[in-house]
Amino acid sequence: MRRKTLRKLAVIGAVVALVAAAPVAVLAARGVFGGELENQSAAWTTTAVTTSGTEWRNVPGLALTRCSLRQVTAMVSVTVSGAPVLFRVVIDGVPEAPMQPGAARFVPSANESFTFTFVGRVAPFEADDTHKFNVQWRSGSGAPVTLHRGVLNLLFERGTQGC
Repeated sequence: MRRKTLRKLAVIGAVVALVAAAPVAVLAARGVFGGELENQSAAWTTTAVTTSGTEWRNVPGLALTRCSLRQVTAMVSVTVSGAPVLFRVVIDGVPEAPMQPGAARFVPSANESFTFTFVGRVAPFEADDTHKFNVQWRSGSGAPVTLHRGVLNLLFERGTQGC
């Protein structure tokens, strides 16, 4: 009898721990940024490029370096064809911390245009507010995907240090 009671208590304890952890997991998936967005910059390309690589690579022509602080909003618009493709925006070449909400997946059925918005937060690094924003992409399956044209539009608050 005692073993059954201990086993029941262990199961009840595990269930309570899971229920208590669930709200923490949900909270970890949310976030809030803020800033005084006062500047806007854009980069675009009309040069077609193709990839079949499944590793993240910078999209040629879709990068900006700006003196920025606090929240940055990156709007990416592309026209693609071919295989499913994933896009993300990386700040300062740090692939482990892409802008939120992370990678966006598109599945074109022909030449199709897609737009997605990413947000992130930047702060001074070694007393410098200069940051580089790169749009990256990869094939979702290893099959070729072609980018026909694309735009990166940044909204940001101007930094004050080292710029």
